[in-house]
Amino acid sequence: MRNKWIVVAITVLAVHGCKENRFDSIQTPRDVEPVSITRFEKELFSLNPDSIEKAFHIVYQKHTSFTKLFTEGIIRIGKSDSPDFYRYLGLFLTDTMVQNANRMVDSVFPANAPFEKEISNAFARYSFFFPNKPLPKVYTYISGYNLSLAIDDSLVAVGLDRYLGKNTIQYSLLGIPVYQQRKMHPGKVPSDVMRAWLYSAFPFHDSINNLLSNMIYEGQIMYLTKRMLPHQPDSLIFGFTPQQYKWCLNNESAMWTHLIENKLLFTTNTVDINKMINDAPFTSGFPQESPGRAAVWIGYRIVERFMERNKNIDLQRLMLIKDYQEILTLARYKP
Repeated sequence: MRNKWIVVAITVLAVHGCKENRFDSIQTPRDVEPVSITRFEKELFSLNPDSIEKAFHIVYQKHTSFTKLFTEGIIRIGKSDSPDFYRYLGLFLTDTMVQNANRMVDSVFPANAPFEKEISNAFARYSFFFPNKPLPKVYTYISGYNLSLAIDDSLVAVGLDRYLGKNTIQYSLLGIPVYQQRKMHPGKVPSDVMRAWLYSAFPFHDSINNLLSNMIYEGQIMYLTKRMLPHQPDSLIFGFTPQQYKWCLNNESAMWTHLIENKLLFTTNTVDINKMINDAPFTSGFPQESPGRAAVWIGYRIVERFMERNKNIDLQRLMLIKDYQEILTLARYKP
């Protein structure tokens, strides 16, 4: 029997890269409210160690919500009124590894780094398309390579020491898998921040928690992320290499056939679902040439087809749809 998978990444027809989405050509008005971006690590590491309690109190007053999230949830040194809080804070700020991370972040992400404008523009588009949705405050931080992203009700934060570039030796020393390191570079910051906030703004409707529902929900999130960052390549937003992205295009029909023939679309097994939609070296059940989350890319393609066939649906209406089977049906998806 002939192998249905195309292993070699052959040249892809130009139509896949040139077709413009109807939302991408919309210019964001200049009077849209800008999002607030705070380089928290710069304020924190500029504190005078000799008067850290007084200096930190000023930072705390300026950024109360995030400071609490940072100290209690990210670096986990406890509440500011605990007896050992300032000792632990001093140890964190003077730790050799953390100091080294701060120096590298300063070098890779100087003041007014490109990601700041990209995030600001992305949230300006978000505010334009969703005028009734609140904008988050955006913070950056250093955690000692501990955490990439943090979310609260009113803010989204990104650990810049997790985006220094795939050749950062500390990542290997910490045992971070290569497939994850490949996506830990400055170009991923805007799409990761936007995607993290969209998960918070548009939570999964889990009344039918099967693989298909998860794929299409993730597809909605990725479709919206792309619309907020229309000039970024799909491969960058998905975290695929160009070769992996070509593999997906070449094997779209084979992936869909595999899901149908193996009766995976309607599985409610959490382990099976997680294997298909979570990050991994490759997608479970697909060849090793596939990227992790290739099933999410299929969900994105279903949503893309749905929006192409239903011109009366705007982005707000898309995100109101909780019947994921309806999206598949109206997409008439046949790769």
